[in-house]
Amino acid sequence: MDDLDKEVILPRNALSFTDKVQMFLTILPAPVIIAWALLKSPFTAYGRSKSWKRIVIDRVTLRLVSGMSRKQIRAFFGPTSKAYSDFINSKKLPPVVEDVGEDARLFWIGPKNADRVLLYLHGGAFVFGTTASSPAFWSYMQDNLEKKGKPTSTAILDYSLVPDKMFPTQLKQTVLAIQHIVGSGVKPENIQLVGDSAGGVLIHEVISHILHPVEGVPELSLSSPFGGAYMMSPWVRLRDTPAKVLETDREGRGDFLTRRAGMYWANKVLDGVPESAYPYLDANTAPDDWLRGMDKCVKRILISAGSAEVLRDEIIKYAKTVEKLHKETTTVIQENGIHVDPFFDFLVQEKDLGKLTPTILNWLDEGFHA
Repeated sequence: MDDLDKEVILPRNALSFTDKVQMFLTILPAPVIIAWALLKSPFTAYGRSKSWKRIVIDRVTLRLVSGMSRKQIRAFFGPTSKAYSDFINSKKLPPVVEDVGEDARLFWIGPKNADRVLLYLHGGAFVFGTTASSPAFWSYMQDNLEKKGKPTSTAILDYSLVPDKMFPTQLKQTVLAIQHIVGSGVKPENIQLVGDSAGGVLIHEVISHILHPVEGVPELSLSSPFGGAYMMSPWVRLRDTPAKVLETDREGRGDFLTRRAGMYWANKVLDGVPESAYPYLDANTAPDDWLRGMDKCVKRILISAGSAEVLRDEIIKYAKTVEKLHKETTTVIQENGIHVDPFFDFLVQEKDLGKLTPTILNWLDEGFHA
């Protein structure tokens, strides 16, 4: 597709001269910030557990997400189409793009002819696209599943961002993508939903929609449950008092996500959204039995968080709720991990991928039939 990475910039997303100056000033102190982070790294558990490349990229990301506005960070990282285009070009793969309706597209990594599918729902707080590391991560999973005798196709859903489109648009686009994949002949038990941060919220929304249909969103009726659902660092708490939305006792311990940034993004996502939508968007404020029956929607659940990430306690709380309602739930807390930690290993091309990435691979492998 010739216009794969050509994004139409709406007036609300266009950067002014002042915006560009502010972005420059945000980035300007990076060398000093990096030097200080490296100097103090031997004195923290997080710093001792990470390579110098990880310390650098984690600290720079913290500076970016905490210092830029919604449209600035969206412009800096670029659209999901650019991350996809950059990755497939680096691998010399042809673009495989399918429209699924409602301005949503599926970006396939390699051919889409396998009977097994990973459908990736990207993070970015619903306000910016995925980054270059996520296609690399899921390509790694795809390659290694094939080595295990489970050839798998992988699709990235390019969904609309806030505030261009608000809830339930992203849920509707996800449902249309699932219907498209099922309509192509893939059985639901051979589909595993995978998502990080806001993508984890989308997985929660899909399950919630099956159990509590949203008006205006197509009904999702499956012949069998999904084979699995993996939520990496799901953004399960958006709405609360500022002191509770994101835990503050781990701020400054390595995570790039801060309470202030999370609150700012959450306000964008929830702006004008009716209270009836909160159980779908704000998972940890849903009623205790909201997900009752989810075991009929998906066979297995994997939830992971980093021990150093700001959202850790909220993710553990959500996982415990899920565990009560679905016996095939696995929760993994990565020691010294931060928000969506495995992606950063791929961003800096780490050779040692730690324990979480192999755990995810083995879990996905077990979820696909031979």
